[in-house]
Amino acid sequence: MDDFEARVTAGNDLERAGQDDAAIEHFRLFVADYPDEPRAHFEYGGAFDSAGREAEAIPHYKKAMEMGLSGEFLPKAYLQLGSSLRNIGAHDEAIATLEEGCQHFPDFHALKVFKALAQESAGQSQDALTTLFELVIKGIQTPDMQRYARAIRYYVDERKP
Repeated sequence: MDDFEARVTAGNDLERAGQDDAAIEHFRLFVADYPDEPRAHFEYGGAFDSAGREAEAIPHYKKAMEMGLSGEFLPKAYLQLGSSLRNIGAHDEAIATLEEGCQHFPDFHALKVFKALAQESAGQSQDALTTLFELVIKGIQTPDMQRYARAIRYYVDERKP
């Protein structure tokens, strides 16, 4: 494991141990050492998020994405940014962020779940339920779901205003 990944692991271990302040400081120093690395900013945001300090996480997630965060971390950034926005009450921005993530990463199903949570928080219960139904129809590929997918789709479409 290279130094970069070892330092990410060490910071994540601090988070899991509930040592939030130590994790935040660890990732602050990490960003200082890797200021041009989008993932460093993503991990720093995650430390704030893990500590329940979502408002402080948001600018770091945004910076990581603006810097070109990619690979497996980009859909996670959409999710974590959207969730943090929801948690601070920025529901419209949360929904827009999560929707954008869903469009870019349609197979990252957790984005759809968090989008539904943001919709529910915004008072859009019908949209939230539709989002979850669509996830169920597309995401659960069992014989019983395939058998009833058409009926479920009909009922979902019937619910839309």
